[in-house]
Amino acid sequence: MDATQNPQTMCYALGLLEAFDGIYDVSTVRMTIFQPRRENISTFEMSKADLLGWAENVLAPTARLAFNGEGEFKAGDHCQFCTAKATCRKRTEYNLEMARYDFEVPSELTDDEIAAILPRIDELIAWGGDVKEYALQQAVSGTHYPGFKVVEGRSVTRYTNEEAVAAAVTAAGEDPYERKLLGLTALKALLGKKRFDDILGGLTFKPPGKPTLVPESDKRPAMNTAKNDFMEEKDHE
Repeated sequence: MDATQNPQTMCYALGLLEAFDGIYDVSTVRMTIFQPRRENISTFEMSKADLLGWAENVLAPTARLAFNGEGEFKAGDHCQFCTAKATCRKRTEYNLEMARYDFEVPSELTDDEIAAILPRIDELIAWGGDVKEYALQQAVSGTHYPGFKVVEGRSVTRYTNEEAVAAAVTAAGEDPYERKLLGLTALKALLGKKRFDDILGGLTFKPPGKPTLVPESDKRPAMNTAKNDFMEEKDHE
């Protein structure tokens, strides 16, 4: 995610400005998005006057239209925050455009067609999940969808009282417990970061992450796929 002209980040900045502008003499607002799992830090800066101008001339009019159910409907990543995300017709039309591709023969799709599909896959999956969850809740409340019914899902047997189970197994002459090495996060919390590094620095390693296809705007460096191809060829010799 890029902080540049990000409306959601700018809304957060407006909230902080409302809270602290009377205490501090703010003239410039700097917004930073930190995504540690993606190793991404994105910063955007604008003047207080420009931020307030955006709020008055862009945000407020758009919010009034949305509140009144007016304006232009536009589907996208922001749909995840909408209360009508499961039943919105515009979002449905947006995702059903994917139906024009024949997924039964993906090998016949061209590289350009696949490239056009990739940016939409995550949104398509999210939309399908939203519709499915909404339909389930409606069906549980009494709505009947032709061809579908509500059933009990898979259930897992559980203990009614763990202490009583442990006592019963111990009385039978068996050990009901298992010993397991603490995970990295738990050991870091136990030892502290410095002691963890001193004691276990030479006993840990970080293996390469699983290959993931992402947009070129992603901050992570590209993998050397040519090297992987070479290794695969060597494995088959």
